[in-house]
Amino acid sequence: MGYNSVQKQVLEALLDQYERSKTYQGENKVIQSFQIPPEKVFPDYASDYADMDQIRDFEAWMRELEQDGLITIKYGSGEIRKLTADPESWDLYYEVLQRRDKLSLQQDQIMLYQRYLGMSPLLDRFCREQIGRLQQNKNPLYGGKEAEAILELCKFILQNQQDILERELSMAVLKDSKRWEKKYRSKVCGLLRKYGDYESLFLGLTDDRDKEDKRETERILLAEHQIYPNPSYVYFKGNAEFYFSNGPCVRTDPSMPMAFSSDALKGLKALYIGDEAVITVENLTSFNRMQMERAFLIFLSGYHNLAKQAFIKQVAGDNPGKQWHHFGDIDPDGFYIVENLIRGTGIDFHTVYMDTDTLKKYDEYTKPLEERDRRKAENLLAAGRYTDVMSYMLEKGKKLEQEIVSWMEWKGAL
Repeated sequence: MGYNSVQKQVLEALLDQYERSKTYQGENKVIQSFQIPPEKVFPDYASDYADMDQIRDFEAWMRELEQDGLITIKYGSGEIRKLTADPESWDLYYEVLQRRDKLSLQQDQIMLYQRYLGMSPLLDRFCREQIGRLQQNKNPLYGGKEAEAILELCKFILQNQQDILERELSMAVLKDSKRWEKKYRSKVCGLLRKYGDYESLFLGLTDDRDKEDKRETERILLAEHQIYPNPSYVYFKGNAEFYFSNGPCVRTDPSMPMAFSSDALKGLKALYIGDEAVITVENLTSFNRMQMERAFLIFLSGYHNLAKQAFIKQVAGDNPGKQWHHFGDIDPDGFYIVENLIRGTGIDFHTVYMDTDTLKKYDEYTKPLEERDRRKAENLLAAGRYTDVMSYMLEKGKKLEQEIVSWMEWKGAL
């Protein structure tokens, strides 16, 4: 039975129609017929401009299928009108197409999802939903090898207890350092966010309609499971004493900035700050440039996961009475980060160098607001947050990156 690709397309189309039917499910009370027009596989069949040799070949191929008992041809005005499946030949269809029947494939997929039940509440929610879809003869969100890869990635991420880089994750699960980024990152992060309990990380402030926002929410979510694109460090500058559980005490001063990995900070027993104020800084360039008397600087890198928020709360607990400030970009995202800090830590952060006067002072360096910026600024304004600077931003359509502020304010201070 050496059928060509066009003949197999006809059989595929009829078999797909059959597997979607109530007859296939055993639920139909009347006899159904399954048929397709020739245009389903040969769009130009009825065209006045069709190649006559191609039409003759197509009709000959269809007659071969009819002679083999696979279809019945219905003619009209000398042309093929319908191609109807032989209901007694479905087993032969599967054999010719080397295809397994849908019910057995569904059962395989149900068994796959069942294997991941009991591993975590998140996976339970996702897998039970997919099992339910399959049992109702609906397609799951993901199937086959793709489903297995996604489930394994979720399992690894949810069970991870140590810092790991994204390419290492890709190698560990997919045996390919780039496949995670190319095919699975967005799918897995979307699944985790939909079926998990992560909203406290985002506090309703992020907006997934924008590609850049979506990327940031993925980064935040993965960081919560200690998965990073690059090694995660926290940078410090100022007067402080670090006490670690394994014994050493490390002292810093403004002339000696220091960074510790996230893993190392898990062993931090206490951090005593000798300066009056603590300032968290959004971007590393500004952190490196800044020199402020009687202020202890911390660079946490963008939005902060729960582990970093817990660290900030630990520092605040060790140092009662300190003033807490944040310096970031003078754009809506910069203020979203402040909001994230306030709500995640319970500390009353105040902004520095993020006001209307700074925007005016460095007006020649400003950039135009994008649509995503406007949406976020309007949300903050509606919430009654940072009303003066948000109103000015929206009125003038301008925003400012903090690097120019730190450079101009502390020139020569590297």
